[in-house]
Amino acid sequence: MASRFVDEAAVAALVASDPAAAAGVETFWRHEGEPLVSRIELAWPGRSSEILPLFERPEAPRLFPGIAPLLNNLDRKGLLLAVVSSRRLAALQSGLDATGLRSHFPVVIGLEDVTTPKPSPEGLILALERLGVPPAQAVFVGDSDHDVEAGRRAGGTVWRAVWGLPAGDRAPAHPDGTLLLRRPEEIGERLRRLARPDL
Repeated sequence: MASRFVDEAAVAALVASDPAAAAGVETFWRHEGEPLVSRIELAWPGRSSEILPLFERPEAPRLFPGIAPLLNNLDRKGLLLAVVSSRRLAALQSGLDATGLRSHFPVVIGLEDVTTPKPSPEGLILALERLGVPPAQAVFVGDSDHDVEAGRRAGGTVWRAVWGLPAGDRAPAHPDGTLLLRRPEEIGERLRRLARPDL
């Protein structure tokens, strides 16, 4: 499921209605991975209450090719899955329901569930506690620097998904050595390697 395109549509609508708001667009994207309200306030100070509704309009989320088969496969293997996001819980639940993915995730952690959002590991640790999974047995997959840092601080294996990022943001290698995933299918492939390191 992709939420970036929702942000892109909201930014485009904002700039179309207020061309001067273009000055804050770079700042907004530079802080990707942080809570949405914080990003809006950094980009357009004092206008959060006015601008936030643009980002919370009902939008049919996009489902990347390969995600549904991947999740079905992980379910068959009995793996426990969770979603941890710095978005509000209602938006997360709505997106999961709209894409038909909700049943794959017994645990969903949103902004309201934590006192400190990512890059704090609080949300990831809470999700693991609810799943009953120790950090050393967990794999965290995220698409931002904040996700990577939170995963590392939580004590699990961290992989970065770049398939949903604009082509210019897909670095050939992550500077800290984090594994980059360019296709959803790579998650299944990498999990098999973890289970069978001799392969």
